[in-house]
Amino acid sequence: MSLAANQVVGNYECLGIIGKPRAGVTYKVRNLATGELEALRALPGAGSRDPESVERLLREIRVQARLSHPNIIALHDAFELDGHLVMTTDFAEGPTLAELCSRGPLPPRDAIRVMIQVLNGLEEAHALAIVHRGISAEHVIVTSDGTVKLGGFDLAKPASDATLTQVGATIGNPRYISPEQVAGRALDARSDLYSAGVLLYQALTGKLPFEAESDFDALAAQVASPPRPPSAVNPELPPELDGIVLQALMKNPDERFQNAGEFRAALEAVETATQTAPPARAPKRPLRMWLVFGCFAVLIGLAVVSWVALH
Repeated sequence: MSLAANQVVGNYECLGIIGKPRAGVTYKVRNLATGELEALRALPGAGSRDPESVERLLREIRVQARLSHPNIIALHDAFELDGHLVMTTDFAEGPTLAELCSRGPLPPRDAIRVMIQVLNGLEEAHALAIVHRGISAEHVIVTSDGTVKLGGFDLAKPASDATLTQVGATIGNPRYISPEQVAGRALDARSDLYSAGVLLYQALTGKLPFEAESDFDALAAQVASPPRPPSAVNPELPPELDGIVLQALMKNPDERFQNAGEFRAALEAVETATQTAPPARAPKRPLRMWLVFGCFAVLIGLAVVSWVALH
């Protein structure tokens, strides 16, 4: 299915293409019944005739239909349009985390606030036993009011799904996936938390923990290479963040945060500390300066008094 700008199909007016991800083309559309902007995703031409591609889209629709959270892009509807299966969701307008990080690291407080919202969305998914499996900075949108929307659930599956793990098959973005995902081992919520750790590292430093030249090198690094502490890349970071990021990126899932709530609580503690900490040393230089001026004033005063007494 292919739509052109200003084309009207069914109850929707196409306003342009948002992107062309692996899972299908996404269009910005206006719902003519409500006047609201939505995102409409359709499989590419060949995919719409491929039973496996259609089944993947149906699986995503079923997963998204279970999710309702302010930090997750919401499903609006799924139906057949012009002979093609399509789904419509929230139209989340704003830069992706990838776009923000391409300009450099976020201020630590902003990075923490973004990640707390990502973890809020993941907590909702994990409470429903849904593993995202496809977390990346391209799937995190920051809207103009600071609200974070997590999308990219085309790889998500219930943890009970027998096909959640396929031995010998690597899925997801190689620069974000967990070591167990690389190895094709059993996955649970902690795999998503590793990927969230990669997001946090990227937000704090403007770089990925493993800047590999190829997908193969990235996969190898996820399994075997220790990441540099974020503060070694960005010295402006508070040292407390190093421990949080490195715990999220532990190779062994048992050594990571065990749920999104733990991860979020650690970030909230740092956020609170930075908000309540007094501005250390800020007044010292001015105080010393005034003391010096005061001493000079006293000396000058004594000199004047002495001069007057002698004359």
